[in-house]
Amino acid sequence: MVQDEEVLRIFVDASELNYQGIFGQGACFVGQGEVITKCKKHYNLLMKKQNVYAELAAIGFALEQLLAMHKQGCAIKPEILIYSDIPLVDYLNGTKEITKNKSINIIAKKIWDLKQEFEDKLPSINLQIKNMDPELKKFNPFYKAAHNEARKAINC
Repeated sequence: MVQDEEVLRIFVDASELNYQGIFGQGACFVGQGEVITKCKKHYNLLMKKQNVYAELAAIGFALEQLLAMHKQGCAIKPEILIYSDIPLVDYLNGTKEITKNKSINIIAKKIWDLKQEFEDKLPSINLQIKNMDPELKKFNPFYKAAHNEARKAINC
C-alpha cells in the first residue's frame, strides 16, 4: 500500500474521552511512498456515547484534510479510498440519509457535501468511502495508526 502510486488509502478512526462528548479523530494517509498521520480533537456534548457519530466525523475530518491538500497544491492520485470500520459508511455512496437518527444524518450530509466539493474540484479523481472488511482490518498497521492518532488527540 505504501508504494502504490495510483491509489491513496486513508484509514480513519475515532475515540471518545470517558463518554464526555469529547472525541479524537485520526486519519492515516498511505501511498506514494509515504505514511502520514493526522489528528484533531472534536467536541459535541449532545452526541455523548455515539460511536457512529464519532466515526462519521472522522471521515469528515479526512475529507477536510484532502481538500486542504488540494488547496496547498499537493499532487492527488487518480483513486482515493477512505476506510472506516463502521458498516453504515457504505450507505454514504448512495444517500445523504443513512439512518433514522437526525443527528447522524446531519454529519452524513456534511460528508456528502465535502465529498461533492472534492469531486467538483477534482472530477477526474475516483473518491470512495468504504467499510473495512475484516481481512483488511486484521493486523493493519495503518488502521492502528489512525486509532492511535484518535487516542492521541484526546490525550489517552
